[in-house]
This record gives sequence, structure tokens and C-alpha cells, in this order.
Amino acid sequence: MKKISLKNSIPAITLIAVAILLAIVTGIAFSLKSRVDGQYTEISTASQSSDGMAAARTAIPATPSPAPTVEPIPADSELDADLADVASPYWSDGVLFVNDTYRSPDMSVTVRTVEDSKLFNKKLVYYVADIYVSDVTQIRTGCTSGNFDRPGRGPIEATARREDALVAISGDFVPALVIRNGELFHKKINDHDICLLLKNGEMEIMRGNCSVAEVMEKDPWQGWQFGPALFNSKGKPITMFPGISISVQNPRSCIGYYEPGHYCFVVVDGRQRQSRGLTLTELALLMQSLGCTQAYNLDGGASAHFYYNDDVLNQPSGGGRDIADIVYVANESYDQCRFYCGKAGLSQ
Repeated sequence: MKKISLKNSIPAITLIAVAILLAIVTGIAFSLKSRVDGQYTEISTASQSSDGMAAARTAIPATPSPAPTVEPIPADSELDADLADVASPYWSDGVLFVNDTYRSPDMSVTVRTVEDSKLFNKKLVYYVADIYVSDVTQIRTGCTSGNFDRPGRGPIEATARREDALVAISGDFVPALVIRNGELFHKKINDHDICLLLKNGEMEIMRGNCSVAEVMEKDPWQGWQFGPALFNSKGKPITMFPGISISVQNPRSCIGYYEPGHYCFVVVDGRQRQSRGLTLTELALLMQSLGCTQAYNLDGGASAHFYYNDDVLNQPSGGGRDIADIVYVANESYDQCRFYCGKAGLSQ
């Protein structure tokens, strides 16, 4: 038998080894590519999901949550029996007070608690008071001490009950310019936006650092300077709040405006599992979804309270804190001073 030389077999062995090595390397390469493609797909999906959430948080919500409309909210079905003898479905000749609805010849208030997880892709609970008044003096302010020169701090319930408020929310913490119930208390004006509720029922925003004389020329009934304003001068929601430390997600309190005589109070719970709170951008978009033409941010965080019918309805963050002042709805006009609100008013 002819012997095979080891020297002659080396090239064949080398070729076999190279082929095996190439197969191994190719297999590893395909495996790595598959893993990378899978990771890229996951990252792309996550990115698209993140982009979708971001868009939902900055775009106008496509489907608004239950909210005030340009007309007073009609009665609930369970109120039909009580309303059988009432000529108007929105207000009454006498006083009607059933559950979340209050009506009188001069006022209509409907309160709603809204639970939503779709509007901004997160759990949210907020409270809305849809308010119609015939006289702007029914939109009133009060403070803990009863004296805006020294407002003090205290529970919202105590102040609201003393003022006989039907519905009340936290005010502006009395930080700078203070015009309350037609009277100028503090003349200091900082660079924050100013919200004026005028005696003709209109709401107007002025930018800070204007003069007191310019403000008083507007003939204001109420004036707050906490802010910021949530809408621009064209009635569109502001979506950028650069340099404002409170712009991040928080519990919120604000006042909204539709037309003279038609307003809303809104309080948003936050810092809780069942309600995360809103950024200022989201709050502006929420107020637009409610149909407001102007809106103004008030003192939020642990100060955000929604008081209705002798009780606090919302869940203030951390159990809440004492506040300085409230904005509330009164059952009657202020003393003998009356300023009718125009076409949105219920009676003249």
C-alpha cells in the first residue's frame, strides 16, 4: 500500500480548517446581526411610543374629557323629577340645589369630577365648576384673616364657610399686586402676568412691570398676580413656559373664562398614583379642551383645593396645606354694588 506523506496532506487539512473557521465566523456574524436588529427594533418601538406620548402631551387632545360647554351643562337625568316645574333647564325661578347642580335666578353652577387616563396618556383626576353668574360681583375673593393687608394662613374650609361660599378654590397666595372685590390693597407689581376680572365681566391679561395706573384704568373687580397666563392675547394656549420653575408636573388650580358672566374653576390632583398632575403646557391644553378663551394659573401644589357644598372634594397633595386666600362663587351680589355681565348673564 502506498503511504500518504504528512507533508502532502497539510494543504488539505489547512483548507478544511479554514472552511470550518469560516463557517463558525459566519454563524457568529448572523447571530450578532439578528440580536442587533432585534435591539434596534425594540429601541425604535420604544422611541415611537415615547414620541407618541410626547405628541399627546403637547398636541391639542383629540377627544376632550367631559367639560363645560358654551352653554350651561344641562341637568342630569336623575334631576328630571326635581326640574319638572322649572321653566329653564339651566336655572330656576327659585333656588334648586341637588347634588352637583345649583340654580337660582342669578346663578348656575354645575360641578363635575373627571377621571381620565387618555387625555395625556397618564392617570388624571380633575374637578370642574362650570359657572354662570348674572353679576360679576358673585365672583369673589376672601382671605384667612378677613383682611387682605394681613391675609394670614389657614384651612380653606374655614375661610369658605365664613364667606358662605358655594364653590371655592385656592387663590394666588397674595404675592404682589392685590385687587380684591374692587379694592386695591397692594400696589407692588412684579414681572409676573397679571389677571384682571373687570367689572364688565371680561377677563384680561396684562404683562408684569406695568404701572398701577394702567391697571386701574381697566376698572378691575379682581386682580391676581401669581400666574402665568395660560393663553396668549389671541386666545390660544401657550405651550412653552421657559424659565418658570413651576412649569413641571404638579397639582394645579386655575380660573377659566368663556365670555362675560361665564367662567370655570378647575383643580387638578397630582403627585399621586391615581392622578399624576399636569405641566403648565398640559394645563393650558386642558383649559382649551374645556372651551375656554382665556385661563390663568393660580396657586397649586399642596395649595390646590376644590371646595364645594361645605366640603373639600379633591385630594390635596400631602394632605394639603394652609392657604392665604380663595376665589369663590357667592350666592348673591356684593352688598349694593352690582355690575351686570352682559349677554352671558342669566338676568338683568
